[in-house]
Amino acid sequence: MLVVSNDEANGIDRAACESAARIDGINAAASLTRLPQRAGAANAPDAALPLVAAGEGIGPLLGLPPATGLILPPDIADGLGVQAGDDVRLTASTDLSAPAAALPVPDGPLPVGAVTETTVLGEQYAYAVLLPTSASGKASTCMVRVKAGYLDAARDALPAMLGDAGQDAVVADRLIGGTYARDFSAEYAQRGLKQAPWLSGTAVSLLWLLLVWIRRGRDGLYATLGADRATRTIIRTTEGLTLTLTSAVVATGVVAGTLAAMTTSPEAVITDITRHLTIATAVSMLGVLTSTLIPLRSPLAALKDH
Repeated sequence: MLVVSNDEANGIDRAACESAARIDGINAAASLTRLPQRAGAANAPDAALPLVAAGEGIGPLLGLPPATGLILPPDIADGLGVQAGDDVRLTASTDLSAPAAALPVPDGPLPVGAVTETTVLGEQYAYAVLLPTSASGKASTCMVRVKAGYLDAARDALPAMLGDAGQDAVVADRLIGGTYARDFSAEYAQRGLKQAPWLSGTAVSLLWLLLVWIRRGRDGLYATLGADRATRTIIRTTEGLTLTLTSAVVATGVVAGTLAAMTTSPEAVITDITRHLTIATAVSMLGVLTSTLIPLRSPLAALKDH
């Protein structure tokens, strides 16, 4: 996850932040602003709950559907005695030291859209009531969740994209530090199976070349029956491509069934699997086409020469 800010331009444009989610390689983006108000509820008027104005992308950023109401961390929800689907009436008090940053808290009961863990947002935004807000004006921060493998590209593109008033935005990593922290993007880039699709396609190609060599007697039989080289090439290519494409279809079916049975979010890996199958199939087909260039002699013809 990346944190984008721009203090020199007095914040990040909310609309630009939310639109970043439409870029290939970015899962979600949400604008966040810590408000000077503190809020109480009907059953806890002195709770002094922190408030954060969150853009519509906050739901997907937290792994939820688009926000349709308040988002509460479990501690606050337990303290108020509410759960998703309940209504809450908030009463806000403003910190007079920063009245200009205050936003009006909607009057009347507000639905609780979700109760979920929000620690991924960091200390400034985690323990707070997340209020849905429109994509207008500016926000203090834009949180961006990036797909594995796109992190470097996002770091390069976001400063200019979310910049304003001639000032590029500042992009920082929102990573959990410490001895046992893991950089999943780096692990993905250095994964041991990175070359697996190329190796799989090469293995199938070598297997087909071996079959062609073992079955060279059949090629000689076709020649004896009057088939010229072009005809034999077409036969060999058709056999090889049929075998390769049939294997690709079977592999696709097996993978689809495995994902449906064992994965809760198959869409998270479907891009990688599609790329893997496409590369492996393409390399296999290249091997089949290469086999047509091998000059074959039947064992009978070699025996006659001897």
